[in-house]
Formats: sequence, structure tokens, C-alpha cells
Amino acid sequence: MEDEPRRFFGPSKDVTLGEVGGIAPPRMGEPLNSLDAEALMSVVGPPELPEAWKQGFFFAGYQPYGLQQVNGGPCGVIAVVQAFLIRALHFRAASAAALLEVDESLRMEALMDAIAEVLFRNVGDNKKACVLVPSSPSASILNVSQLRCLQPALFTSYDQLRYFLSQRPYRDIFFNPSGCGVPLLLFSMVWTRTVEGCRERDFDDPKTGTMIGGHGYCTQELVNLMMFGRAYSNVFDGTKRLGSAKDGWMVLQGAPRRPNIGFLSLFEAYSCIEVGSRYKGPSSPIWVVCAESHYTVLFSADGSVNPQDTDKALDLFYFDQLGRQSERIRLTVIPKRLPAHLTTGFEESESMIDRCIRTKWKEATVDWNGSEIIL
Repeated sequence: MEDEPRRFFGPSKDVTLGEVGGIAPPRMGEPLNSLDAEALMSVVGPPELPEAWKQGFFFAGYQPYGLQQVNGGPCGVIAVVQAFLIRALHFRAASAAALLEVDESLRMEALMDAIAEVLFRNVGDNKKACVLVPSSPSASILNVSQLRCLQPALFTSYDQLRYFLSQRPYRDIFFNPSGCGVPLLLFSMVWTRTVEGCRERDFDDPKTGTMIGGHGYCTQELVNLMMFGRAYSNVFDGTKRLGSAKDGWMVLQGAPRRPNIGFLSLFEAYSCIEVGSRYKGPSSPIWVVCAESHYTVLFSADGSVNPQDTDKALDLFYFDQLGRQSERIRLTVIPKRLPAHLTTGFEESESMIDRCIRTKWKEATVDWNGSEIIL
């Protein structure tokens, strides 16, 4: 009987509840059936998520503003949420110094802001969000049969979602360190965008596109879905066409607009991909950094810094949610002043982070200000 779906412990769609705090509760749907679960997992990728994905979104004390990643695998999801958390602190914290020393209350508010921005404003096009709620906050939801305990909760406004993230059961399922908040956000994003939307409208190749790739790592499609609401496969600006009118065009889709959070990749330093100006110059001075198979975050603590400027020197803070980073790492980036011992700045002897930085700030000197350089 373990494969039988279990009802969510809260309201069903047939139960009418009064408003909570002046905000109406979400509308509940039926639990996923076997076909729903299989379709959802087919877009996610593997038939079962690795055990490393079983964690929630939480702070562990290494840096006041920093989320904690327990094991390798879900770094893409956690790094993007970390980036949007910093963006929320740009608005909530009184100063750059206050951001770096944020207290427990304010950082939790910013974390809920980040989840709501990713799920409602980005993935849901500022129109809706579907949170897939398990039958119990402690339920394991890593394979197809386990997904049948998920029940969709439909939110139709940002304020509605943002309010209920601070209430049970939502705060328990997302923010319990040993829970399944990370995979629940993944499943909820796919369900909000819809299986068909991801496969037929977003992926370059609907037959092979997935959210999770080899070794349980996030694909570019998943990172893009979180960053600007489309599970596109590329990071260049706009779209490109391959082929011909005679044989048929293949349309490749990249960043459709200037996003709020930027993206830099070591693969561009290797000349394997092209990261467009939209991703390099987001609206907030925060960048998710992909260095081979791991995602981390670079950000300015000063939200007024112009992220499109590539000529002025600036300080960036580096945070690795998997790095148990007890030391605050501040990098000073000085563009167009390549150290004399370097020819391109992309030499293999250089730090992966330095090389990522130089894809935007050309020929920059990167001063780690006494911190140990992460190669």
C-alpha cells in the first residue's frame, strides 16, 4: 500500500477556509496520480534523485547571509536561491555592512523573498505559483512512487505566496534542514511552468532536455528556469537559428531579457560557450558562477553598484554554500590591469574564479585580499 497517494494534512480543494491574516489560502488540487508523477519525473531527468538532494533551505552560521549545502549535487538550486536572497537583502538591509552582518530575523525574511521571487515572479510569470505539498513535512520525495503524495497548492498573487511561506505547513517543508525543501522547490517550479512548457516550449531538444544531468548535477535548463522563468538551454543573448529554410530551422534559445541576477561560467573561459551581455550585466550586482560542475555566488554588498560597468574597480564577495566558509572572502577586481606574469588571464595556473571573473571584467587583476586563493 506504500504506493497509494496520501492526502495532504491541510485543506482540500473542496474545503472553504476563511482568510488568514487577511489573505486567502491557496486552492488545493488533487494529489498527483501515477501519470502525473511519471511526467514530472521525466522532465526532471533521473528516475530517482540522489540522496544528496534531500535537504531544506537553511543557514548554518558560516556566514550570516549564507545558506548551507550539505552534500554535492543540488548546488545550482541553492546558489540561485542564495543569489536572490542577497538581492532581497540589498532592499532590506540598511547598508552594505548590515547585509554582511544580517541577523536571523532579516535573513529569514530575505530567504522567503528569494523563494517567492524565483517561483512566482520568474517561473510563474508573476501570475501564479504551484507549490507541491507533501502529505507530511518529513515525507521523502526522491522517486516517482513517492511523488504521488504531493498535492498542488495554487497561489495567484505574490503577496499570497509570500505570506504563506511564513506559515505552516510551507515553512516546515521548505526550511527544515533535514527535510525535502530543495527537491520540493524543483518539483514545484516544473509544475508551475508545466511539463509541456518545459519540454515543448523551452528545451532545445524536447527528447533529451532535463533539469538534472549526470552525477545528479543541475543542468543549464534548471538554472535558467530559476533565473528568468524559462528552461532554455543556452546563455547567449536572445535566439539563434541553425540550419536553412530548405531543411528547416533549429531555434536555440538564450537569455530573453536582462535578468535580475547574472551568470558567469568557466566554460566561456574555455571558449566552449558564449555568455551574453544580458547575463553579464544583470539589474543587481550579483552573479551565479559556474566553475565546471559547481555553482557559487559573487556579489557586491553595495546594491547601488552598476553591474553593467566593466571598467571601474570594485569589491566582490565570494560565497560557496558547500565550502564551510567561515572566512569572509572579499575580492578586489581591477579591470584592464592584467598582472605582468599573465598573457591572457585564462591560464590553467589561474584560479577558476579569477578566470570566470575575467570573462566579464577583461584582463582584470583579482586581489584576494589575504584569503587563500581557491584554485
